[in-house]
Amino acid sequence: MISAGTWQYDPTTATQVVKTALSVGINHIDTANDYHNQEGVGAGLKGVNRSSYFLTTKVPPQSTEATAFEKTTKDLEDNLDQLGLSYVDLVLVHFPPPGNTRHCSAMQRQWAAMEAFYAAGKARAIGVSNYCPSSLECILPNATVTPAVNQCEYHVGMSADPDGIKMYCDGKGIVLQAYSPLGDGTSDLITGPLVTGIGAAHNKSGAQVSLHWAYQNGVPLSTKSTSDTHLSEDLVAVSDEWSLTPADMATLDKATTPSGSYSFACKE
Repeated sequence: MISAGTWQYDPTTATQVVKTALSVGINHIDTANDYHNQEGVGAGLKGVNRSSYFLTTKVPPQSTEATAFEKTTKDLEDNLDQLGLSYVDLVLVHFPPPGNTRHCSAMQRQWAAMEAFYAAGKARAIGVSNYCPSSLECILPNATVTPAVNQCEYHVGMSADPDGIKMYCDGKGIVLQAYSPLGDGTSDLITGPLVTGIGAAHNKSGAQVSLHWAYQNGVPLSTKSTSDTHLSEDLVAVSDEWSLTPADMATLDKATTPSGSYSFACKE
């Protein structure tokens, strides 16, 4: 239900974050081909029992049908080489290509490469990120494997189901996963009066309230920090040992700031 993200970290910082996350009890690590830090992530995982952690990575989109399968296959294999692993637990298509379903054939070929990688046992699950319904409707008719996950921006201020994406994914058997659960470049969901006020009643921080809101809505999340204290607090946030009241949830569901779109690439 919670992963430690590595976006914007250089390889050295990524190594430290992986080690810190595992040390505080977070056993899910999130990276991507175009984070350019997978060697660092791999270094942080080196020597760790492979069955004790869950690793998610991503590949960039493809917009040319003729080369989509080959290029995706290369990116998938490059991920394994960079991470120093024989398989990943989950790999995602990072976002739709520019122009989205104008490149539907290329998206289908990319998904076929993902399925081949999965069939070869090199990924235990495959999914997508930043996909809207039209993106998914492009690949699903020809898919033999339904995407396990759609990782999207999701946080307080966007409603409990922004533009119906959660209901859509639920209906397809796709898990909606949140990135930027504390907002995108704002402190509102960390130190803002709404979340800190609710947190005071539960002896929790504003950030913990924001994260628990996603968790209580049944949405797994990816958060990021270089601080062991913050990562430990994040882990406490996604726990059944405490809960927000129905009134708390209703108030947070109705919040309209900070706003956001669940996908920077696909807003349909």
